[in-house]
Amino acid sequence: MQVVVVTPNAGDAELAAGFLDGPQVRTTVCAGISNLCEMTGPDVGCVVLVEEALLEPEVHAFQAVIEAQPPWSDLPLVVVASQGSSIPALVDHYFPLLGNVTVLQRPLHPLTLVSAVNAALRSRQRQYEVRDLLNERANAVRQRDEFMAMLAHELRNPLAPIRNAAYILKGMKVAHPSFEKCTAMIEKQARHISRLVDDLLDVSRLELGKVTLRAQDVDLNQAVASAVEACAPVTGAQRVEVRLDSSPLTTRGDPVRLEQVFGNLIVNAAKFTPEGGTISVETRRDGGFGVVCVSDTGKGIHADMLDAVFDLFVQEQRTLARSEGGLGIGLTLVKRLVEMHGGTVSVQSDGPGQGARFETRFPLAEPAGASPSKGDARPASSTTKRVLVVEDADDARESLGMLLAQWDHDVSFARNGIDGLERARELQPDVAIIDIGLPGLNGYEVARRIREGELPWSRRVKLLALTGYGQPEDRVRAVQAGFDQHLLKPVEPSVLKQMLMD
Repeated sequence: MQVVVVTPNAGDAELAAGFLDGPQVRTTVCAGISNLCEMTGPDVGCVVLVEEALLEPEVHAFQAVIEAQPPWSDLPLVVVASQGSSIPALVDHYFPLLGNVTVLQRPLHPLTLVSAVNAALRSRQRQYEVRDLLNERANAVRQRDEFMAMLAHELRNPLAPIRNAAYILKGMKVAHPSFEKCTAMIEKQARHISRLVDDLLDVSRLELGKVTLRAQDVDLNQAVASAVEACAPVTGAQRVEVRLDSSPLTTRGDPVRLEQVFGNLIVNAAKFTPEGGTISVETRRDGGFGVVCVSDTGKGIHADMLDAVFDLFVQEQRTLARSEGGLGIGLTLVKRLVEMHGGTVSVQSDGPGQGARFETRFPLAEPAGASPSKGDARPASSTTKRVLVVEDADDARESLGMLLAQWDHDVSFARNGIDGLERARELQPDVAIIDIGLPGLNGYEVARRIREGELPWSRRVKLLALTGYGQPEDRVRAVQAGFDQHLLKPVEPSVLKQMLMD
């Protein structure tokens, strides 16, 4: 391990190097701090610095080096001070940010110096062990995130045709009583798997600080109403009571994330509320806060679990039956997203069998302007569109084509990127729905080459990326390639239908 000795006295430097050099220690001598700054790095185990070398302005450069240390590092420093020096003032003045400083005062016995340096090197070795553990953790987190992204992609690809097929089956008029029940069952379970995949990825992104809010004025009443509607397939076995405040509860937040918060709370309530039970959703104003409460008449929560329900992967009374399902991450997402909005979340329960009540509070904001009412929205066009689907997965391509045909659109297909680009140039469709992971040319390249075309159609055509890759960087890359929208598999049919009408 390297020890750097900083002294303007060549004789002292030679003596110190002679004492310190050994099988495990390599001593480097510097005449001044300016030379020290050039060599100080994570591999330096200890610095021995004599008081005479503390000259300004060079010492300020060394202070900057200390401030730039990585979080795991606290560079050990052994300061050799003259007799009569004010040692505490010396350390506090020059090294207020260093917590690993040893001060020795002359006259100095060589063994004292050797002992101090060895202690500093042992401390540094422990720092290196922490560094290595942090690097291992960072690599493990990176590998986990790469695995989760790939897992999500592989799960979303088969989910897309399942969701499309369920939507198509719902539109069929089949008299058999089991047909409707089985269709609803398929749709419900597909939604459940999609939610699990999304929650897993969101937890990972939140841990790494990669989730950003697209803040705007949001009426909590509208966000709650949207969440209740989206959760209807999950809450079909319970009675849902909704009481919204009579006035707008405007907060500054991300409407998608707020709907996710309330949706997770409603799904959690449905999970633990038996058939025929009641889920109540209420909004109200409390001073400068908007309050959203989700309560149920379900199994309740033990008192010793109330403080832990928001912790990651925590579930009460794990059993082999796993009748309630879930991964123990939904409430963790709720807490972290609420806090990102400057709000708080709490839970109350009188115990087993007494239900539970989750209350979220958000600071209210003055609305920037009146939001357009639904009646002001531009009416959707019902014109038949020429749609090109570029998708290599047979089931996904066929089910999406059936869906588009059901909406009376004129559909064409391509199985790979090269064929898709040729078909697009030949047909000049109104809309092209393009998978990203295509053989030949990937979807990004197909979109980029379409946009580079000289015909006006190249800039007019609506390009929709339909993919299982849902990381934020994937969305950015899609926009940069020329896509108008980045749609995550399995896309909600009603969302896709509206995009084609716009």
